[in-house]
Amino acid sequence: MAINLVSLVSQFLTPQVVGSLARALGINEAVAQKLVAAAVPAILASLGTAAAAPGGAQKISDAISNSDPDILAKITQAASGGNTRFLNEGANLLNGLLGGGGLASLAGALSQFSGAPHPATQTLLGTATQAAVGTIGQQDPSMWSDASSILSLLNSQKDVISAALPPEVSKALGASGLLAGLGGAAAAATRTAASTVSSAATAASSTVSSAARSIPTPPPPPAPTPTSSGFPTWAIILIVIVVLLAIWWFMTQNQKPAEPAKTGLLNSPVEYVLGALPAPDLMND
Repeated sequence: MAINLVSLVSQFLTPQVVGSLARALGINEAVAQKLVAAAVPAILASLGTAAAAPGGAQKISDAISNSDPDILAKITQAASGGNTRFLNEGANLLNGLLGGGGLASLAGALSQFSGAPHPATQTLLGTATQAAVGTIGQQDPSMWSDASSILSLLNSQKDVISAALPPEVSKALGASGLLAGLGGAAAAATRTAASTVSSAATAASSTVSSAARSIPTPPPPPAPTPTSSGFPTWAIILIVIVVLLAIWWFMTQNQKPAEPAKTGLLNSPVEYVLGALPAPDLMND
């Protein structure tokens, strides 16, 4: 029956267990959750690479055979009780299985990815390693009791491990050689993740563009309609001109000087007649 090691190990490292680990190590719980989620596939990928090396598969098989049957329960107790010394023992186990600078490479990549301090990252890596070894040990011994069976088991998990491994971690560990056992699966998973992100970004951009196009453009304001008073404008102007001309004519007529009375012709005949009459004799009267 096909199994999913990433899922089985993650089921043990529940949010409650990880929360206890975070409190014991003094780090943020969300950071610890992010770290553990990436650490599980990274450890399994590294074990798969180590198993492919000469003598590596036998070392892993022996580690599973010699592990404490109650290791999972003891991890929970150590996390709840803040027993960091016990939790650190898993880091020594992982360092022995990977050899060289494998543990340091894993801790550096995962610390950068999650934002957790390097010492806390290394302790959580050790805890996840013990959880992985304990989980595999609970499976049918035919899957891990010898070198060929454990190598076959880890090889069968390549696609599952690659899919669970964050692309950032995969890229960071590319030069370390710890993912060599995954072959092309890691690269394919990274390309798929990048393609998904690109597709999501393209879809979001298309949605924004469509939304922008769907917004109706407001119509231009209507041109002002000229008002009409019902009387032609030219007629009003003509009336004004006529009125002004009438006023001008009236004022100019009133300003003409009055013509002097012609009295000369009238006075002369009267004087002539009076001169011709005899003067009254006042003495005789």
